[in-house]
Amino acid sequence: MEIYKKYFSKYNSELVLISILFLFFFQLITDFVESIYALNLIEVEINENVAAVLFLLTPIVLFFFKKGISDKLMVIVGEIMIMCRVLYPFFDVQIKMIITGIGVGSFMIFFPVFLQKKSLENEATSSLLLGMGLSMGVALSILFKTLGSSIDLSLLFWYQWIGWILAVISGIMMIEFLKLNRLEEGKTAISNSTSNNPIKAIRLGSKWKILGLSLGIIGIICLIYFAFSSPTVISRWSEGNYITIITILILMITIFMLIATFKPDLISKITPKGILIWNCLFIFSLFLTIAIHQIPFALITSYPTYAPETTIFHQIPLYLMLFLSPIILIDFTLLTKELFKSKPSSRKIGVSFFISAGFFLLMVFSTVFTSVYEYVPYIGSLFRDMIWLVFLIIGIITAAPILLVNKESFIFAKVKRYAQTTKLKIAGIIGIIALGTILGGILLEFPNKQTISAGSITALSYNIQQGTDENGNKNFEGQFDVIKTLHPDIIGLQESDTCRISGGNSDFVRYTSSRLRYYTYFGPKTVTGTYGIALLSKYPLLNPRTFYMESKGEQTATIWAQIEVGGTIYNIFVTHLGNYVDPAEDRSQIVQQENILSVTSGLSNVILMGDFNFEPNTEQYNITVAAQLYDCWELVYNYSPLSALIENVPKSWIPRLPDERIDHIFVSYHLNNSMTNIVYTGGGNSDHPAVFARITT
Repeated sequence: MEIYKKYFSKYNSELVLISILFLFFFQLITDFVESIYALNLIEVEINENVAAVLFLLTPIVLFFFKKGISDKLMVIVGEIMIMCRVLYPFFDVQIKMIITGIGVGSFMIFFPVFLQKKSLENEATSSLLLGMGLSMGVALSILFKTLGSSIDLSLLFWYQWIGWILAVISGIMMIEFLKLNRLEEGKTAISNSTSNNPIKAIRLGSKWKILGLSLGIIGIICLIYFAFSSPTVISRWSEGNYITIITILILMITIFMLIATFKPDLISKITPKGILIWNCLFIFSLFLTIAIHQIPFALITSYPTYAPETTIFHQIPLYLMLFLSPIILIDFTLLTKELFKSKPSSRKIGVSFFISAGFFLLMVFSTVFTSVYEYVPYIGSLFRDMIWLVFLIIGIITAAPILLVNKESFIFAKVKRYAQTTKLKIAGIIGIIALGTILGGILLEFPNKQTISAGSITALSYNIQQGTDENGNKNFEGQFDVIKTLHPDIIGLQESDTCRISGGNSDFVRYTSSRLRYYTYFGPKTVTGTYGIALLSKYPLLNPRTFYMESKGEQTATIWAQIEVGGTIYNIFVTHLGNYVDPAEDRSQIVQQENILSVTSGLSNVILMGDFNFEPNTEQYNITVAAQLYDCWELVYNYSPLSALIENVPKSWIPRLPDERIDHIFVSYHLNNSMTNIVYTGGGNSDHPAVFARITT
């Protein structure tokens, strides 16, 4: 009876341990890739920091352990990963990159070793345990990111105690796992000593099969990291309703967890053919979700061109994909079960995961290149408008290994059952996570009625440099403080497309709007690979739309929306032009500005703001003021004391004088006598100043 209790204690502990480790891995890989990107971003070129990606390839060390890594060494590697998770939030970006890299590298060693050791146990029970652990880890990631408005709550401020508690729990369980695993190995050794089949004789899987299964497992982890662990990414792909997306996703995970807990034999009722069809439908809907929102810029001949309106028909593939998403978890369970049945050696699984990690690394680069193709020599242009292909490849690599799964692996009738009290605990935990996610999303998402400035409109234009400060450190809170302190009526953001893996899959626009409770329009969908621009407003936004300008190199776009103030309609534009400043070399930037002016021409009450990448007295600037748009700085013409605009502003923000300024706010002639103040401020919270102006109404 005592052994029976210990046995189930082992599996209960393992479920919690695996869940936390998957959560920690998604946190580590997210900030690892983000740190590498940020350190390249501040130099606007690929530099030596990109070599840190080699941490992903650590499974190759297993090749040198012919007899495998001992349980004790495996636990040490796992503990290193846990320690890296709790330490890295305290450091600046350079050190953070190294610590998260060590943590990621530790997981990439621990995970295949863990799988290889689990292959000696009950395959059905072990694979279901892994599938449930992955599900719980993803559910926790969605919960924390929802409550943190797209930033993992357990990484924010004093909420870091959540991560510390999880680290202590997983650290203790890692040691307990070592003790219990030795007990199981002892029983296995006794069993093998009375058998004519030694363990070596049952290593059945060929190296190619193990490689295929490993690729599928890593492909699933890659897909979850890229999108499904942070639903705001999917929302920004498609303009899909964020609350609906997180609700469907968390409910699908919950259903899988409940089936795996109470009725795992239901998975056995799905035929191999049914699993294959389900995979094909999921991949196709994933492909369509992205592809139908991309813009074929190579085929467009006339600019400016407006983004097509998103209709209900555009949302059908999105919601189909979400409802089909549990196939990811089922695939993971089936692939791990088949891997366990193949009884891989340490070398085989090490080499297979090394190659699979190389695929993971290639997909990371490919995804990043779809938005920074202009800065990638030789091959960058090949990735323009190709993000659909990246996800299609990941989907195929995820699903194809299902063909390697034997029919027997689809059967889960011999799974060791949890006690009824344990089942209820698991159901209760996943239920709390689901309810917390849905309620948290609803409470944080909707705008509130705002206090409007009497007799004036205050406007803020702010290039947030992908949410980082001028040294490359993630700085959502510092940039939000600038916005909150100035408290403008309308906010135009540039380089705000942070909800990609390069930006840590976090969404500065959602982070800001959920705290200010402003109305929001996020400009180009992230699948278009353009500069991110966004408009936030105390006033309801009328007729918001995006149009694209003719661009050589990085694609540019402009937001146009209207607000009504005191019965008057104002036309608000937010833009970010390409980084071309020498007309002798390239007139693309001039053409872009001409595209914008062709839209603003003839409109009244125009407020045009953004990062224009041109200074006063350039050709681009001159054609702007010639089109009866006025530079607000020139209208006021002197440095307005910051105290005249807002109180309690830190002194460190003040010395952002507009010398050689490229961030501007322009107004039409209808408003040229309405300017009262303008200031460039914000300190080093971004590599650009925030431009704050007051316009009387």
